[in-house]
Amino acid sequence: MRHIVPDYSLTIELLPEFGWSTHGGEPTYGPGSVFQGLIRLSSLTQQHVEADSIQLQFQAVESLDSTEINLGVLHGQRHQPLFAIKHVLWKGQGFDPFSLDPLPFTIQIPVIQYPPSVEKHEYYQCSFKLIAIVEKNGNVLRSAEKKIMYRPFIETCAYKRPINSFSGQMKLHALEYVPGDMITATIKRQLDSQTSSTSSSTSIKRVITAKLYQISILHSVQDLPKLTKIIASNRWDEERQQEDKERDGHLDLLYIPSDVIPSFSYSSIMTVSYRLKVWIRQKKLGGFWKTTGKVAEFPLTIGTLGYGIRAPTQLQIYSTIPSQQQQRQEQIQEQQQNSNTNDEEQVLPRFMRAVEYSDSLPVYDSARLPSYGDISSTLF
Repeated sequence: MRHIVPDYSLTIELLPEFGWSTHGGEPTYGPGSVFQGLIRLSSLTQQHVEADSIQLQFQAVESLDSTEINLGVLHGQRHQPLFAIKHVLWKGQGFDPFSLDPLPFTIQIPVIQYPPSVEKHEYYQCSFKLIAIVEKNGNVLRSAEKKIMYRPFIETCAYKRPINSFSGQMKLHALEYVPGDMITATIKRQLDSQTSSTSSSTSIKRVITAKLYQISILHSVQDLPKLTKIIASNRWDEERQQEDKERDGHLDLLYIPSDVIPSFSYSSIMTVSYRLKVWIRQKKLGGFWKTTGKVAEFPLTIGTLGYGIRAPTQLQIYSTIPSQQQQRQEQIQEQQQNSNTNDEEQVLPRFMRAVEYSDSLPVYDSARLPSYGDISSTLF
C-alpha cells in the first residue's frame, strides 16, 4: 500500500461533557457509555486533496508481550481482538481541508464488561482507540489515532463492622476501595504488656508500615510465575511517653494511586488482584525493636464504582459472548446501522446518528396565535 504525505493535519477530538474524569482529567468510559467527538482537518492554505472517503474506526485489542519463561526460552506474543468497527463519515471527489467543516461522530459502547485499559504493565496490554483515515482508492493519505480510556464496572461495598488485626490493636474499616481512596484504620495507643511493664517514664516508639501489592497471573503461560510488585507504601511513626492513657486514634494508613489498574478476574489472558500487608514494630528508647504479632495481610478489591452504586443487571462479560457473534462483526454492524437495536441485543459498539439542534424557535401557527398586526389594530 502506497502512503502519500499531504500538507494538512488530521486530528480526533473528544467532547468533554461525556464520560467521567479520572487522573489527569482524561475522560473515561465504561459499559453502555455514549461519547461524541469531532474529526478535524486543517490547513494553513487552501488546497485540493484528492480523496474519496474519510473513515473512523473504533477497535480494542487485548495482547500479551513476548515473555521469557526460562533462560533462553521465550513465549510468543498473543493478540486477541475484542472488537473492530468502522464508519464512513464523508464521501466525495476531493475536499479542501482549509474550509471543510469538522465531522461529528457519536459512538455507544455496549453494556459489556471488557478488560480495563492497560498500558504500563510488564506483560499485558489492553488498548481501546479511535483511528481516523483519509483514503483515495484504498491508499491511506493520512491517519490519526486517539486512545480511549475504558474502565469496567467493578462494585465495592462497605463493611458494617471493622476488621480486627494484631489482637485488636488495629482495625480496618473496609477491604474494597476505588482508585484515589485513602485506606484508613483505627489504632489503639496502648502497647503490649511486656513493654508496658517497664518504668513509667520510658519513651516508646512505634512504627507501622503498610504496603500494597499488585498480583498479576497470566493464564496463557503456565510456566511463568505470578508477578508481584509494590504499587504503594507508607510508614507511620509514633513516639510517646508510656504513662499516656490508652485511647483510639484515626490513622491514614495508605493512599491508593489514582491511576492503578482495577481488580479483574474475567480476562482469558490475565488476572489482577491486590493484597495489603501491615507490620507493627515498637521499642523502648535505646532498646531493640520488637514485632507486635505476625504480619497482617488482607485481600483488597480495587473497584471502579463507589459504595452503594450497582452495575446494570444486563451487564455481560465479554468472554461469555458466543464466538459466532464475534465472527459476524461486519454483518451485525450493518444491521445495527440500519435498525434500532436494543441495548440487550447489542454485542458491539455502534455509530449513532448525530442529533442536530436548531438555533431558532419553532414557527407559530397563525390559526392559534394572532399576528402582531392584528393585535395592534384592536388596541388603537
